[in-house]
Amino acid sequence: MVASGEEFTRFDGRLHFFKYENSPFWYAGFHFKGKYIRKTTKEREKTHAISVGERWYTLKQAEILTLGSPSDGYGPTVRQVAKSTVKELAARAKKGDRSAAYQKGVELLLNKYILPYFGSTPVKKIDVVSWNKFIQDQLEKEKTLSRGSFHQIKNALRSVLNTAYRQGVISSVPQLKDTVSGPKIATPRIWFEPDEYRRVLRAIKAHRKTLIGTRWVADCDELYDYFHFNCNAGLRVGEIKNVRFCDVSIETEDVHGEERQYLLIRNIKGKRGTGECRTMDGAVDAFERIIKRRKIKDVKSSEEPLFEAYHRDMFREILVREELRYTKERPPRRRDLTVCRHTYITFRLMYGASAFEVANNCRTSATMIQEHYARWLSPRLTKGLNVRKFRSV
Repeated sequence: MVASGEEFTRFDGRLHFFKYENSPFWYAGFHFKGKYIRKTTKEREKTHAISVGERWYTLKQAEILTLGSPSDGYGPTVRQVAKSTVKELAARAKKGDRSAAYQKGVELLLNKYILPYFGSTPVKKIDVVSWNKFIQDQLEKEKTLSRGSFHQIKNALRSVLNTAYRQGVISSVPQLKDTVSGPKIATPRIWFEPDEYRRVLRAIKAHRKTLIGTRWVADCDELYDYFHFNCNAGLRVGEIKNVRFCDVSIETEDVHGEERQYLLIRNIKGKRGTGECRTMDGAVDAFERIIKRRKIKDVKSSEEPLFEAYHRDMFREILVREELRYTKERPPRRRDLTVCRHTYITFRLMYGASAFEVANNCRTSATMIQEHYARWLSPRLTKGLNVRKFRSV
């Protein structure tokens, strides 16, 4: 179908009006980045067509300003709104309302899962039906995706839907229900038992001896201090990455009549915003070694990060060599440096600290501590369970 020859323009030639052969209606259109965007006004009269066309053109220009490109008849697509979502998260991360790690995580999930599947779908068409179709499609492609992975992907999609709601694109955020793997099965966090903890420290020292004369010696020294420090501090990976020397101070406390040192870490930035924590005395030795190795002259004013790198690969090799990479559960579960935090929490509970105190110090909830740690340690913590009372017959 071609234009009939009847045509005129508005807005200094930017908006075109024309008719197609064998059609009584006027069409409106404009150029955008090599594409021609057009729409029928469904009006036969020229004056009425101008009114409809100018209103349509104005709305499209507003979409271009807010979303970067015009949408189709169903409104903005997921890809268009996702751009705004990423910009908002970046601004909030810069402001400190959200962590940079959270922003990068959402952006990664959007690019890997959401946009390839939902990218061209109008936001208005996202509902529980389309979400369940997505789940089935992903299960066919990647059968290894867990319930937790789908939950994170859903949260990334909800971030886009929340942005669309704030922009007035949708009137309400649809409820996306999880239907993966039936009821959720509670599982404990993974930690190192006390003897395993000591084995890892010895293994890192032994590994250092094999690296003498190479550039990896300093990395191995930092890995040793990282593991020793965080098993006595319980910081999240994102939190320990942001700790600076000036955030740490050595304090003294009285424990049963004996003076004992600990570290007070302030200005902890991470998943739960900003907070503080006090470490066990073992972290003090690691902190002093770091200061000496890095040659930090004025600790109180130094804004250098406490740890310069995240030695994940080296730690993995050591665990594999020690046969500690996987637990003895069925099925086995994998360990990495995130286990340092779980080890700290477990040790504190085993040595008598309450779930409430541990939760406050670790910037989480007592329910989380009880559900993922304490309940699995209860046989060890319960006293008086095996009492024997003999009845007189």
